[in-house]
Amino acid sequence: MPYISSMLEVSNAGRIVFPAIGRTKGDVVSYYERVAERVLPHVAGRPLSVRRFPKGLAAPGFFQKNVPPHYPESIGRFEVPRRQASSKKHARSKGAEPKDVTVYPLVREAGHLAYLANQGAIELHVPTARAEDLYRPDRIVFDLDPPPGELALVRRAAQIVRDALGELGLESVPVATGSKGYHVVCAIRPTVGVDVLFITIQKLATLLASKHPDVLTIAFRVTLRGKRVFVDWLRNTPNATVVAPYSLRALPRATIATPLAWSEIETTAPDAFAIDDLERLLDRSDTLAELARSPSDAERFVSEVDAAFDASGLVLEPFDRFRS
Repeated sequence: MPYISSMLEVSNAGRIVFPAIGRTKGDVVSYYERVAERVLPHVAGRPLSVRRFPKGLAAPGFFQKNVPPHYPESIGRFEVPRRQASSKKHARSKGAEPKDVTVYPLVREAGHLAYLANQGAIELHVPTARAEDLYRPDRIVFDLDPPPGELALVRRAAQIVRDALGELGLESVPVATGSKGYHVVCAIRPTVGVDVLFITIQKLATLLASKHPDVLTIAFRVTLRGKRVFVDWLRNTPNATVVAPYSLRALPRATIATPLAWSEIETTAPDAFAIDDLERLLDRSDTLAELARSPSDAERFVSEVDAAFDASGLVLEPFDRFRS
């Protein structure tokens, strides 16, 4: 008999998706059903990208942005030019030639998450802005990528970023990514254009790496980082995404991206939560959703970072991810 969820009939529900722990496709669908109310505040209304593994982790997966024709009409469509200029007029809901745009899904309800899981989706990824205002982000994300085995170092890096943001008027929370690092995330009022905000975030990353050269680096190439944490500011553009809170990760233990409290950072590893921890997860508060109810002032942030960078004498190096 196929696994019957509360929302849909799951095809191949007994297929093993996570071989290391014996979890099935039915388990993945069930997870997203039960955690949907936690996921939706972080993905609804945002252009969604998914990592799909139709045969489970034992076979190759792929990253999908475009909506396939068979998706139900209740899942929204949002067109974004593949080669974007940073102007709001370039994002639209219809009218562009298909070859020139990526048509992202917009999920709106809990059943959409179960549907995507039934399509083989494991991971959910979103940008820092909503579709309705794609070029004015409402979040800032610093993705902290440590060298292997350097858990204490990435915890220290997260605290450095937290303290700097706090001095600039931005409250933040850490997110355990379900992988090897943390995200430090701010909720902001969407009043600053993405180009200005992106440069400001790059400036702050540069300032922090200069001030803490033994802990932080902005070197994109892994070979140039040494035993330092990469402060990845590149997640803050319309084309970039981050793993959504409460998304499963396509890793052997089926780990989960989980918002934390700062008091937990010293005791909670980036991959601490996994699918077997669902009940414990649902008993926790969502620190990022709580933070988003009182977003910070991004204009003050931009002004103060600009002043600090100008006073530092540092030079903002041009960045090309294919050459840097």
